[in-house]
Amino acid sequence: MRSLIVGKRIAKPVLLAIGQPFKTVGIVFVKTIGVPAYRGIFFVRRFVHTILLPAKHRFFYLLSNRYTIHILMIVIVGIIGVTNFQTRNVRAETFGQKSILYALVSVDDSETVEVVEAGKSVLIPGGSSSYFTDIALDTRTQFQQDELDQITQPTQKPTASTRSSVETYVVKEGDTLGKISVRFQLSISTILSANGLTLRSTIRPGDSLKILPEDGIIYKVKSGDTLSRIAQKYDIGVQEIATSNQLPANAALKIGAELLLPGATGIAPPAAIARVPVSVKNIITKTPTSIPTSTGWVWPTNWHIITQYYGWKHTGIDIDGDYSTFSIAANDGVVSYAGWRTGYGLTVEVDHGNGLKTRYAHNSKIYVGAGDVVAAGERLAQTGTTGRSTGTHLHFEIILNGKFQNPLSYIR
Repeated sequence: MRSLIVGKRIAKPVLLAIGQPFKTVGIVFVKTIGVPAYRGIFFVRRFVHTILLPAKHRFFYLLSNRYTIHILMIVIVGIIGVTNFQTRNVRAETFGQKSILYALVSVDDSETVEVVEAGKSVLIPGGSSSYFTDIALDTRTQFQQDELDQITQPTQKPTASTRSSVETYVVKEGDTLGKISVRFQLSISTILSANGLTLRSTIRPGDSLKILPEDGIIYKVKSGDTLSRIAQKYDIGVQEIATSNQLPANAALKIGAELLLPGATGIAPPAAIARVPVSVKNIITKTPTSIPTSTGWVWPTNWHIITQYYGWKHTGIDIDGDYSTFSIAANDGVVSYAGWRTGYGLTVEVDHGNGLKTRYAHNSKIYVGAGDVVAAGERLAQTGTTGRSTGTHLHFEIILNGKFQNPLSYIR
């Protein structure tokens, strides 16, 4: 007991000495910070209550009402629900195409390729009884720069069209649709449409073909037709039709009369048979677009291994192959080009009509020539690695009205 009393006597002064600095600091803090802070909070609270309590039925009351948050959540859920009903899925290859980054790094839709025609100097001489081998272009041929320069110069340049009306051309020996289209500077589609032909039709010496002044179709006027209705139907200008047919813009049309519709096509372009699943999650956007659906398309080579997909800077798909595989026509059409293209190497291009074209690049041999009519599944070339290429493969493109399309929207 005595020890506790003695301890108390000794501890009291020690504790007072230790606590004195804290006491001094506390008093200063309370006087300089604590009291003014409490006073400020008190006045703010009193001011807020003075403003809010009399205005319960006004704006501030709405914000403080416990049901406001419930109403806000219901509105948000409703907006999201309506948006979902009006949206579609974005395909992986088109995601982000409206961004600034896409505009900076994406390739231009317009083609910028150097056309180099393959001449006789690159044909492999005989030694084989195979028709395809005899006419094939081979990568063993050495392309020298001076030879390419000479090849690039066309032997006969087509003259500018001076036709102002429909003419008749009599097919001569050796003529093909490709040669006739080049001679008159018309697309193969225009010649086929004007003469009621199809890609499987044949022309013979002595046949007569209608040659239009420019690309387009011949339209026979029906009851109720006007220039504006026809223009709207084929998405061309009224003035274009009037000028091409030497008519006033408000001319009355005679039933049965034939009009030239410049730039028009007679049939809507073919579309895809399948949609390809993408590897990203579904993303919502407001602008709906339709994926075309059609038949008649086949896979353009023997193997089905895709090594690179269509994307921002890749205008087609790359399909693996070796020297035993072939480039195959993906649909019926007419060969519009067969030869060397810078970057693409040995290339075949097939015109399927209505502005649709397929391109088969990096081949080692070519089996067809411009103007040849080919059927879906027909061999066009042998797989190779010419041009800017790493390893044997087929670079396959689909081009619609000058714009690259995703090939997987057309082929399986």
